[in-house]
Parts: sequence; structure tokens; C-alpha cells
Amino acid sequence: MKADDLARRGARVLSILVVGAMTMAFGGRDIKPKRRKSQALLAYLALCHGLSETRERLVGLLWSESDEAKAHGSLRQALHDVRQVFEEVGFSGLDTRKLSVALEKRALDVDLWSVIQEAEAFRAHPLLLIVPRLTDTVLGGLEDIDPSFRIWLLAYRQTLQDRLLRALENGMTSEAVDKATRRRLAEAVANLEPTNEIACRALMQARAEAGDTAGALRVYNDLWNLLDEDYDMEPSEQTQRLVADIKTGRFDEPLPATPPSAEQPLQATSSEASPREAPTLRAGVTQPVSKLELAIEAFNVEGIDPDKLHYVQGFHQSLIANLVRFREWYVTDRANQAQAATSKMPAIARYTLRAIAHQSGNRLNLVLTLIEASHNIYVWSDEFELGLDNWFSEQQRIVRRIATSLNVHVSAERLKRLAGDPDVALEVYDQWLRAHSMLSSFSPGGYERAAEISREIIRQAPEFAPGYVILAQIDNIGHIVHPGMFRDREKAKRTLDIARTAVRLDPLDTRAHLCLGWSCGMAGQYGEALVHMDLASELNPNDPWTLISTALFHAFCGQFAPARGLADRALDMTLAPSRTHWVYDATIKFLGGDYAGTLRAADNAADIVWTVPAWRAAALSCLGRRDQAAAEAARFIEGIRRNWSGKAPPSDENIVRWFLHLYPIRHLANWQRLYDGLKGAGLPMADAEFDAW
Repeated sequence: MKADDLARRGARVLSILVVGAMTMAFGGRDIKPKRRKSQALLAYLALCHGLSETRERLVGLLWSESDEAKAHGSLRQALHDVRQVFEEVGFSGLDTRKLSVALEKRALDVDLWSVIQEAEAFRAHPLLLIVPRLTDTVLGGLEDIDPSFRIWLLAYRQTLQDRLLRALENGMTSEAVDKATRRRLAEAVANLEPTNEIACRALMQARAEAGDTAGALRVYNDLWNLLDEDYDMEPSEQTQRLVADIKTGRFDEPLPATPPSAEQPLQATSSEASPREAPTLRAGVTQPVSKLELAIEAFNVEGIDPDKLHYVQGFHQSLIANLVRFREWYVTDRANQAQAATSKMPAIARYTLRAIAHQSGNRLNLVLTLIEASHNIYVWSDEFELGLDNWFSEQQRIVRRIATSLNVHVSAERLKRLAGDPDVALEVYDQWLRAHSMLSSFSPGGYERAAEISREIIRQAPEFAPGYVILAQIDNIGHIVHPGMFRDREKAKRTLDIARTAVRLDPLDTRAHLCLGWSCGMAGQYGEALVHMDLASELNPNDPWTLISTALFHAFCGQFAPARGLADRALDMTLAPSRTHWVYDATIKFLGGDYAGTLRAADNAADIVWTVPAWRAAALSCLGRRDQAAAEAARFIEGIRRNWSGKAPPSDENIVRWFLHLYPIRHLANWQRLYDGLKGAGLPMADAEFDAW
């Protein structure tokens, strides 16, 4: 069947089917490279942005467990395998260069392209109607090629599902689309995400209106059973009202109209990439879409015992982390911002979530109020008991209440995936909250205690990914928090193993990918690092912290255009950037050559870390303001000397050498600009060398 489909696609086009097991054909002949990694290589190229990838990233993706020399040799063998097969059938659309590999778009056709194109034109491709959970089948059988490839594939499938659902739901609820097409779109959504109640209601009503009452009730019963068995939930009140109407013969509930929170329709021509291209997992800046804006204020704390404050702080951070994962709204943190401030992102409407935490005996209670910001209208208010035993259920309850109040549908499947309950003992989660709260201190003592707690968490719960994430984070920035501590290559390797474990345990966790990206960068494995940075930004494109962290790494790699774009978007989405955020922004601007911007960002950072004066000194020096640069340099030296914890004496030369080795700056030219800036500020450079640690 597949061979026949491929033959009909055209004799001079390489046809690739990626839904299910990957198959290829050219000129009516099936193609199958000898090596499975050769197949995976072609599949990845067919699905990545621009149909092109660097050799370095391909090596990191397909041979992540091999040393660099061996991995590049394996890539050459795989490409030889592919070229040999292509030459046999006469296909010439593979372009191999010294640094990159690409497929020629005009000579290629991929089944997934038409699936996406049809969805974004508000049409249901036949594959979406006949293949249950289609995205889970993409490149089936290639999951075990390499740990990095498996992680990429799982994240790609999730990103693809989000993109398809966004387009299908927009079409399904658009009055501009005819009724029959909306029904097919609803069938596609239900086939892709069976707990999507908007789609189920549309199908129930369509079948009831067509006189198929039994079919309508069958849809409802299937939904009921799925929610009951897998999620311990019942269908929503709206769905239950509809089934009551169907049973009594009343079909007066209209097909769902576009909710006020829905994104603007995505037409095929509006896609950033060509409509014939599959989603990219490459960091970039897409045009922002109008959505709801949800601003989270700082929690007002009243009479909370000091040993319970980390619960409130952790719940605040955890709630934001959960909310930013949903595509239905933008989330901004208003912890330190004036009430009237708004983000620069386009918004259909703006809402504020206000919270008061208070203690009654040993109980912590949280009163949440949702306010429509433009008219200061109170939408709802409710009280929640805050404790470890109901931590995750209350988070899910809050998300559901917010979604209901904003007329937004969040399926049970997505709610469980994005705000679910990790399988870990409550006392372990309590330890994790304590360790996480210590990371914001930037104090050596706090980091050492957090590391101890993280190691204990891993001992008690070896399958709990966040424990590994915190430990790797501490290792990645420990040399920055401890002036005088130098990086250690053996420690970098151990940290890399820890971070890889975190991603293996939770391949869809943005924090784990960020952590692994930084760990790879610190170990000099930039190709693999960029893969995970891009995965992080694709999995959570609405989280300002994810964007600014990814932007900083791109800047360290010399990729200044994406770094600037990501950093600007992060600032646009943030009502009150933290001082740490401004440190990242100052570094990005310096590496990109914006020295005046570096000074503005550094002013906002307010010396949150001891290295900020060094960046100011280098920027002032590059602007020719040498006297001011010298003053900042002296302030930097004095601050580091007071907090020095290294074995070597805190001489000016040792302090400068320590600072210049801190960051994973990839290219000598960019490191040299920092070196020259500090030298121009009057600092002694002594034996400071690039990549010397």
C-alpha cells in the first residue's frame, strides 16, 4: 500500500513517508539505506528547518555517546551509505558540504507536510481521520537509534501535536468554515486528542442533528469511560448538559463558537516556514499571536511561619511554571512591577491573578482572585488549602478554574501532562522545594546546602528528574557563585551525565533540556547543546526565562541574530524582569556588540552577581570611556577579592583569569573582545588564555 502511494507521487521526486514506519521511494522504486542511522539522518533532515543541518548537530543527535572524532567518522559513513543508495536510483537532491548537510526541497515530498498544510487551511487530512493519535506514530521504530535522537523525536511529536491542534481547533470553532468541514475537523481533533471535549461536543451534536442519537451517545460514553479510567474525572458540566439535551430530543445548543481566548486563525500562507515544511525544532522568533494575557502578582504573605515560606514561594513559582506551558494565554510575572504596567505582547484581553497567603494553625490557605484588568472587574475568587498532600491537585484545580473563567478549554490529557502530579513521595518534593528556593540566593552556602539536598533527593527518588536538574544547575554555575573556583573538566563530564539522566527521565521537561544544553556547552559539546536549547524553546515558547536562557547560550555560540530575537521577545513578555534576567541581557548585548545596551541592562541588574561590574568595565572601555571603565574595574576587583574562596591568592591577575574562564564562549574572536575590553579598563591580563581551564 505504501509503495503504491509512493509511486503515485511522481517519478522524479523523493517521497518520504514519516507517519508510521519511515519509507522512501524514488522513480517508483523503494529506497532503504543499509544503516538505520542513515534512515534517521534523512528523516531528521526532512523534518528540520530549511531541510538543512550542520554536521556538528547531526553528530550530537545521532552519535551522542561517541567521542567527537569517532562520531564524525560515523556520520561520514552514514552519508556514504545514503549517497550510494541515491546514486543507484538517480536521485541528486542531497547536498553535502564541509559543515552542513541538506536535502533539495524541490526534489522532495513528505507526507507530513500535506497534513500540516491541510490543517492550517482548516481542512482535515485523511491521515488525521484514520490514524489514531497520529503524532505518536511519527518515525515509529526509530526511537532507539540514539538517546539524543529519542529525546528529539518525543519532543518533536509533542510540538507537532500542539501545532496541529492549534490549527484544527481554530477551524473547528470558526463560523467561516462550513458545517461539514467543521465536523471533519472535530473528528480529526478527537482522533488526535480523545479527551478534547470541544471536539467531542461538536461530534455529539452533529450526530444528534443528523438523527444518529446512538452515535452521539457513543461519543459521550467513550469520553466518559476514558476520563474515568485514565484521569479519574467526569466530563464538564457543558458536555453533560449537551448529553441531557440529546436524550430529551433538544438540539438547540449551537456548535461551539470561537472563544474569546482563541488565537487568530492560522492560514497555511501565514506559517513562518513554507506550508510544505514540517514544524521546526530550531530556536527562532515567530510573529506573536494575540491571546489572553494573565499577569501573576506577587503573593501577599500574612503571618506565615519562616519554615513554611518556601511552600508559598514554591507554589507561586510552580503555578507560573505550569501556566506558561498552555498555549491559550501569555503569562507575565508582576512580582516587582507597577500595577498599571502591561507587557508588549498583543493581547485580546488582560487579566490579573492576585493572591493572599495566610496561616491558620498548621494550615496554609491561599485566596486567589482573578480580575479583568481594563475595567477592574472581579471575575472569581476562591480559597485553596496549601499543603504537600494536595499540592498538585490544587494546581490543576486552579488551572481549570482560570480556564473556565476565561472560556478556554483545556483537555484532561493536556492538564495532566502540563500540570500533573509527579510520582514522588511528598517529603521528597518538600526537599526539592527547599533546594529550589536556595538557588535564588546566589550565596555559596546556599548552593552547597542545595547540592546536599539534591544528592539526598536522588538517593531517595532516583527516578525524580527535577532532583538531577537542580544538582546539574548547581554544578554549571558553582564556579560563578564561588569566586576563585575554576572549572574542572572531569566535573563537567559528571555534570553532563547527571543532566542527561534528567532528560532521559523526563524528555518533555523544558528545565531538563535547558540544563542539559548548558551542561553540554560547559563540556564543549556545542552541537548537542544547541539541539537541547532549541528543544527547550520549542517545548515552552511562552516562558520568558526559557527564552532568555536560550538567548544567552546562542550569544555565547556567536549566533547573535537569534540571541537578540529571543532576548527581545523575552523582555516583551516580561512585566518585571528579574535582576538575574538583566544580567543575562547585559551579557547578550555585550557579546553582540551593543555596549550602550550592556550598560543599560547592567544598571537594571544592580550587581545581583559579583561579575556585573566586569561587564560594565568592558563595555565602557569599548565605548572609549576609559576613566569610568577603570573605576568599574576597580570595583569589580574589590568585590571579588572580598568574596574570594579559591586556593590561589586573590591577586588582580588571578581574579581576571578566573573571570575570563567562566563562560562557554565558543569563538576566540568574541572572547578576545571581552579580553580587550578588560585590558582597556586597566586590568592586568597576565596569563589569561582562551579556553584555558
